[in-house]
Amino acid sequence: MAMNPLRRIFSKLFPKLLQTNDFKHVWAKYNKGHFGEAYVVFRDVIENQPRYSKVGDVYILWADLELLANHDPHKAIELLDKAQEIGCSQSQMAYYYLKRAEALWETGERHMALQCHEKSVDADPCAFSLSNLARALSYLNDKRAMSVWQQVLEEDPKNSLAYTYIGWEAAKSGDRNKALLMAKKAEELQSSVRDVYEIGRVYHELEEFQTAINKYLEAKKLGCGDEGWLYSAISDCYLSLGDANAARKYVQLAMRCDPENEYVKEVWQEYKKKFGE
Repeated sequence: MAMNPLRRIFSKLFPKLLQTNDFKHVWAKYNKGHFGEAYVVFRDVIENQPRYSKVGDVYILWADLELLANHDPHKAIELLDKAQEIGCSQSQMAYYYLKRAEALWETGERHMALQCHEKSVDADPCAFSLSNLARALSYLNDKRAMSVWQQVLEEDPKNSLAYTYIGWEAAKSGDRNKALLMAKKAEELQSSVRDVYEIGRVYHELEEFQTAINKYLEAKKLGCGDEGWLYSAISDCYLSLGDANAARKYVQLAMRCDPENEYVKEVWQEYKKKFGE
């Protein structure tokens, strides 16, 4: 597997600190999807080592954690502006543009976000950058999505996410058989929590609700950190299957985890509409 961008930043900026327990804990928690805990540990480290407040690349990492832990794209953009003001290393420009794209996407500035994804690819045309561009194109129903996913597979023939999203594209075009075939291929290649829950989403879209539930639960068992979304998706499947008890159980868990999440609120309202409360 390719090195995670966070790990790459650590290895370049903090070769000695990477060996300390503090940064090892940030990395370990991030990799497991425990972003809130990673954020707390990261803040503790930089507050106790103020010299890193003058390192632009640190603000990229901070923005990343701000997005993942606090869902605050405006704060992330402020941090990325600070990174740009101080100066980012050339090797991290792809990561910088990716984080800006993600923040802009969350604020609804989708066109600008897409431009940043394209700049990320220009800075580093690897499978990781291409995948993020392709995902944005898929969400926007842009016809270029399929060709970019094919580029991902040229760079990385065993990329589970590419097969997953090609399955998405097939599902949207009405080719159910191809979508199922791609989902099965993605399952054979899955290598991360993210792969597992993305495959679950394809099965969900194809109305293979029990299979989707199984993949979501597998993602949870593997440590998926976005529990609010995950529990909502499971509840959504149970709503479609007409299982009121299971739907209630998981939507209540989702509400406890992330009550302000739009998808969580949507599923909660759908549950109340269908079964009452």
